[in-house]
Amino acid sequence: MRGLLFFGFILLAFACKNENSQQGDVYFNNGEYEKAIESYTIYLSTEPRDIKTIYNRGRAYEELGKHKEALEDFNLVIKIDPLNVNALLSLTADYYDRLHDYENTIFYAEKVLKLDENNATAFTLKGKANQKLGNLQDALAAYNAAISVNKEYAEAYLSRGSLRIYGRQTSKACADFRMARTLGVEKADELIKKYCK
Repeated sequence: MRGLLFFGFILLAFACKNENSQQGDVYFNNGEYEKAIESYTIYLSTEPRDIKTIYNRGRAYEELGKHKEALEDFNLVIKIDPLNVNALLSLTADYYDRLHDYENTIFYAEKVLKLDENNATAFTLKGKANQKLGNLQDALAAYNAAISVNKEYAEAYLSRGSLRIYGRQTSKACADFRMARTLGVEKADELIKKYCK
């Protein structure tokens, strides 16, 4: 009887702990990022190495513009699991979008691609960083690779089209912009109006 009570107590304790992580996911999906962070932090106080929860808290911080805290969580995930593609990809995007650190963007994109050679997002971020650094052939190769692995990755078409405008390949650029529009990118409409007759 004592064994059953102890087992029941353990199940109840685990269910309560896990509930905080799951509640954090609910808050995150509803855009309640502060509440999500609070729930994730409570869960992490007893499960400090739970990669999924650390990553999700980092994403919630990112949504609130708390980039320092987000980077700390993403780096913690990588410290626990150096092969975590999601955390590496989040670092790649952050270095590109927020920090404008294009060398580190390429570094992390290449780490992602070593783990997932079919990651269109990593190829596209690598292409954008190379484009910003003036490595236009490398940028084009990265965009082509992104499209090769995912023919429906609209961001790669949009980025390749922008590169082609710079290279005065207007008809090819317009084909890329039209494909991006077909795939649902609203920004493609203004580029089509501006460059395509």
